[in-house]
Amino acid sequence: MGCFCHASAASLALQLPGLDVSASLDLPGAEIAMALSAWLSARGLPAAPWQPDPAWLALQLPMPRLSVSAIATISALVQLRAQVLAQFGLDLLIPAQVNGFARIIATMNARLSLQLGASAMIDPLGWIKLATLNAAIDQVQVALKAGLLAPSASLMLALTMPGGIAIGQWGPLLRPLRLLAPLIAASLQLDASISETAQLAAALKVLARVTLPELAMPGLMANLSAALSATASLQASLGIAPLQLGLPAVRLQIQGKLSVLLATLSARFGLNLTAPGAGSLLAALLAELLALLPKLPVVPSSLATAEVVQMAIQAQALALVNWQVPMSLPAIQIGLSTCTLTAQMQAALGIQAVLPSPCGSGCDAAALLRAVGAA
Repeated sequence: MGCFCHASAASLALQLPGLDVSASLDLPGAEIAMALSAWLSARGLPAAPWQPDPAWLALQLPMPRLSVSAIATISALVQLRAQVLAQFGLDLLIPAQVNGFARIIATMNARLSLQLGASAMIDPLGWIKLATLNAAIDQVQVALKAGLLAPSASLMLALTMPGGIAIGQWGPLLRPLRLLAPLIAASLQLDASISETAQLAAALKVLARVTLPELAMPGLMANLSAALSATASLQASLGIAPLQLGLPAVRLQIQGKLSVLLATLSARFGLNLTAPGAGSLLAALLAELLALLPKLPVVPSSLATAEVVQMAIQAQALALVNWQVPMSLPAIQIGLSTCTLTAQMQAALGIQAVLPSPCGSGCDAAALLRAVGAA
């Protein structure tokens, strides 16, 4: 049986003081990096220019009948199954293995309540803001290197005229494809056919019936996951151990990166972005900067690949389904929250939170599970 190890919970408890950082950023110019990042994200950038086959323009893909929320629920169910299988080797399509995942959650609930305190809470806003700003800086730097903020004539043509056709003419292909793609992905992840729906429907019915123990500390888990995700992101980008250095030292590194970025942007656009000011001055400067950016469309390079388009042609049956998908399935949030926390403990702290069986070093998992009725 799987067990959320008491030693893992104890190690996590030791990290709480370092994760509980609510300090604000107050880095001059942070708003500029964040605004450019938002501008890029809204257009799916950075990305290579989309290279569609002009023949796709003649395709008439069907618009799926399922609502966006129903498709999102299906995607979440399939993601839950995929994450549990990848992290714990348990398949939620097999009832006995659902019980194994339930045991992991039950031991996690008990360990966190005992080791961290039933009323424990942290505020990780400082780490989250630093990680978000650092990711924005990285995104803008990649875009600068790719020439996306001041594209050449040839790059501009490639972005706005994919396949030699104006991007606006691709709407009839892209609109249904955005809804078909997650249904196709769900089918592939479940090894179900994309040309008929019986296999997918059967698997989804099994997953929708999964029940799991309620989380004992959902708020703390969410904040822990956010904090650990932030520190893992900073570690991957900066090559440092954020929790060992502490937030002030990490803040200095990001301040240095931001200063370099603002200097580069100032030279590129002929604006003084290194001393942006605040309030109305900053708002005016941001408006001036955004007005200088190229008129770029959303770039669907990652969505409309040749492989996805070819599968969409075969997915007529998926577009026709009109299943009654529940608006809310508690197991999704419970399961994904558990997977996220354990994955972030591994990524940020190197802690293997869940062991496939009791470790034998005074482990009380069996007694604990009997007490909660999950044995």
